[in-house]
Amino acid sequence: MDDLIYSFLLQSDFPRAAIIFDLDLLGAAAKVGTDMRRPSFVIVDPDTAELLAIIDVVDAIDGDALREMSTETGAYASRLGGKAIQGFVIRVDVRGSTEDEQIQFYRVWPNSTLHQLSSKSFPDLGSLRVARKLVIDNMPKPVIRAEPIIMEEESDDDQSEPRPGWGMYLPAFVLLVLIIADGLSNAIRGISLLTLSQSVLAFGVAFLLTLPAAIRFLRR
Repeated sequence: MDDLIYSFLLQSDFPRAAIIFDLDLLGAAAKVGTDMRRPSFVIVDPDTAELLAIIDVVDAIDGDALREMSTETGAYASRLGGKAIQGFVIRVDVRGSTEDEQIQFYRVWPNSTLHQLSSKSFPDLGSLRVARKLVIDNMPKPVIRAEPIIMEEESDDDQSEPRPGWGMYLPAFVLLVLIIADGLSNAIRGISLLTLSQSVLAFGVAFLLTLPAAIRFLRR
């Protein structure tokens, strides 16, 4: 039966490279469980190796067995390619009196219903390619949420300090003015404006007020 359908596929312009017998070529996802029937063929795109269809060939089984077989084939197709792959069951009855009775084509996936086809309406390679592309193009696109941009706070060390202005030197300038005034007063009048202790205190205050700004300026 498989040889008969293989010949039919070749006559329908399926290239040999598109018809896969060895499911091991498809990797671990294509392995069949012990309680599942092994599909007869897997149709792939010979140019891109994308999975296009699963075909299972069965003998002259009754309606109940056909529906059960279609469920297994659809489940296997879904596992391999989701909605982007199609599944078919081809029933062969060599005792049929007509061609339509001898070979019956059914699409079983992705619609999950048993839909009978004729030999003329059975899709060719181009039809399978277009069907896959349409399904993929119509799939809902995942929404990509932009991650919030977190601005890192600059450390105190990275922040630029303002350039030191005249305020940095003001205490020293005031002290210098007092010293000059004291010197002039002492020279002209013979009277000192500041005592020794006041001069020391004034110098110390000016030094303490000027020192932090001077240190920050030197660290830059």
